Amino acid sequence: MNLYEFIYSSMLHISFMTFIYIILIAFIICYIYSSIIEYWFSKNSVVSYDIFMNHFIQKVSKGNYFMNYGMWENTSDTLFKANKALVQYIFDKSGLSEKKNMNILDVGCGYGEQDFFWIKQLDEYSKITAIDISNEQVSIAADKCKRSDFASRISFNVWDAMLLKTKFNNGEFDTIFSVESAFHYSNRPHFFKQVYDILKDGGTFVISDIVLHDSYQAGVLNWIFLRIFSDFLRVPSVNYITATEWEQTIRDSGLSVIECIDITDKTFSPYYKHFFSTYIKENILPSFIPFAFHTFLEYVQPFSYKVAVCKKVVV
Repeated sequence: MNLYEFIYSSMLHISFMTFIYIILIAFIICYIYSSIIEYWFSKNSVVSYDIFMNHFIQKVSKGNYFMNYGMWENTSDTLFKANKALVQYIFDKSGLSEKKNMNILDVGCGYGEQDFFWIKQLDEYSKITAIDISNEQVSIAADKCKRSDFASRISFNVWDAMLLKTKFNNGEFDTIFSVESAFHYSNRPHFFKQVYDILKDGGTFVISDIVLHDSYQAGVLNWIFLRIFSDFLRVPSVNYITATEWEQTIRDSGLSVIECIDITDKTFSPYYKHFFSTYIKENILPSFIPFAFHTFLEYVQPFSYKVAVCKKVVV
């Protein structure tokens, strides 16, 4: 073997070994990543919201048990203020403040904070049934309810949004709410059809949801973001549809979309900016980190935040 052949064979060997090392490192990283997701952020393929609540939300907004991005009128708002602004906006869109003796369903109630917030604005004869798939969240909400003045007017139940018709009757509710939860569901069109069935004729359905914006174009960074978002929050890939497709899916259920509002500018960007800056400050980490995170998310974030007001119109 001459010198050139020796150098060439050595380079091939080194390149092959480098390739093997890269594959091994990638495999190890993927394994660690998957293990973290499964151990800390997911239980039986359901989001472990207690981890998010105790280790993240409570770090930036102590005593706050809302679970939504919030509606930020000003970047100086607190997370708690933004959370309340969003559920107030959704309540106002329902028109419930002008009605009496209403039977209301809240699907995906979380810790029930919006229900305690809404019940104070309803007449004394109106009632809220709140459901969530999380035992931990419902347990905390139910315990809080027992100690409140609203024990006879709010009921919290562990239930799957995919099985609404096995628990509730057709035409049972005057109003149904879904606040930032439907994008988790395994079959969102089925959920909409069930909502239609258990709503009374003329009933109102108000939903806030996360969808892809209509101008979305797939790219590497978008794919990475969506993958991480899906893994941490258990979002089925089938729910990554555009805003226009989402609105049509609601209509396909039989519901009439009376109003569809895009409030994206008041949700994701100010939330991320506030969350990262506060979290980093609380944990005494370098100040450039929140700027880097916020800038990255601002650039790759592919979502629209939609609020739809729907009616069950029977001709």
